[in-house]
Amino acid sequence: MSMLGNLGRSIIRHHNDAKARRLMNSLSPELQKDIGWEAAPRARENAHLAHIVLSGTR
Repeated sequence: MSMLGNLGRSIIRHHNDAKARRLMNSLSPELQKDIGWEAAPRARENAHLAHIVLSGTR
């Protein structure tokens, strides 16, 4: 395996992990608790802020 192949797979894996964390953190606190995902309060605040910014609502 080439070094670039390993690097590419690592980048893709970390990108997918970050997407999954963002998705889980964007769920309501009740759903997070039901499925056993306890995100840090700061992560929930960031997810809420990103939702507001991207949706254009306040």
